Amino acid sequence: MKRCTKCGELKPPRAFHSYGKARPGQRETECSVCHVARARQRAAAARRWIREFAAGWRDENRHLLESARGLVGPGSQPQFRLPIYYQLRHDAILAYGGYRCACCGITEPFFLSIDHVNNDGGRHRREVGSSTSILHWLRKNRYPPGFQVLCTNCNTGRHRNGGICPHKDPVRKPRGR
Repeated sequence: MKRCTKCGELKPPRAFHSYGKARPGQRETECSVCHVARARQRAAAARRWIREFAAGWRDENRHLLESARGLVGPGSQPQFRLPIYYQLRHDAILAYGGYRCACCGITEPFFLSIDHVNNDGGRHRREVGSSTSILHWLRKNRYPPGFQVLCTNCNTGRHRNGGICPHKDPVRKPRGR
C-alpha cells in the first residue's frame, strides 16, 4: 500500500501512475484520481487565462481590428495606407477582372491570387522573382494579357491537373499518381 501525498489515502500501487522507462518500478507520489483532478484544474486555469488575455488584447488593439475590417469589407475605404504588397496586389486584381475567381466565382479576398493563364508561372518567377517582384513587373508592364484572378483552390488545381481546373474536368487525375 502507498499513501497519496495529495488526498492522504492509502491505496494499492496500481492506483498510482508509473514513471515508465525513466524509472522502472517506481510510481508517482499522488494517486491517479488526484493527478487527473489537478490536470483538469490546470487546464481550466489555462483556458481562463487565455480568455482573459484575448479579451484584454482585443480591448487594447480594437483600432487594429477595426482598420483590418476596412480592408475586407465590401465597398469600404481604408483610412490608412496599405503596405506596398497589398497595394500592388489590389491594383493587379482590379486590372484582371476584380475580386472574383474567374473559374468558380468565389469573392473572398484572402483566397484570391494572380494566375498565369498559360501555366508558365514557374518560368516567369525564375526570370522576374516571386511575390512582390511579379506584382511590380505587372504594374511596370501595364498589366499585360496572360494573367487572371483565381482562388487558391482553382490555381492549385490547375497546376496539379495539367492546366485544367478540377471544377471543369473532374475526371482527370493529378499528375504523378
